[in-house]
Amino acid sequence: MTESRPTITLHSTWRLLLGSWVSAGMLATAGTWAVAMGGFRFIPVVVFLVGWGVLAIVLFDMPMASTFDDHGVVRRAPLRKHRLDFRDGDQLTRTRPSVIGIARSLEHGGLALRRGRRKYLLVDRLESLAEYEALLDVMDADGTPGSEVGADVLPMPNEKIPPTWLYRRRHWRPESAERR
Repeated sequence: MTESRPTITLHSTWRLLLGSWVSAGMLATAGTWAVAMGGFRFIPVVVFLVGWGVLAIVLFDMPMASTFDDHGVVRRAPLRKHRLDFRDGDQLTRTRPSVIGIARSLEHGGLALRRGRRKYLLVDRLESLAEYEALLDVMDADGTPGSEVGADVLPMPNEKIPPTWLYRRRHWRPESAERR
């Protein structure tokens, strides 16, 4: 019988998801309209190809959520799940700080996995303190590849940061979360 490993799922913001889907969809629609109205000329075809290319990238590579375990992470995009097993030299990092709201308070960014010269965006927002501690618990199994990706050296989030699952369906809430 296989023993289930502990996992934690972190979610991206709705702003990233809806903004990227809408803008890529508008660009693809504009390209399609340009080809339909102007025919197969250079500029309409370029706009068409760029628009549908960006839409494909958003649908296949923009992470909606990432599930961590002690051996790797699964990035869940709208049309694909991408498993990244931890290897030697991999490192968890934060994305650049973002300016949030009118208060213009700087917060650390979301999580990314650095593999060589490439960075894989995992989530675009900062997790809550409880999620950060759960992430450390998941990654801290001695002797597993996850213990060497540097999750323990990430900047700690503020205790006022809400959890990433806050505006998601109930089945994403951990069992320790309060019921309303």
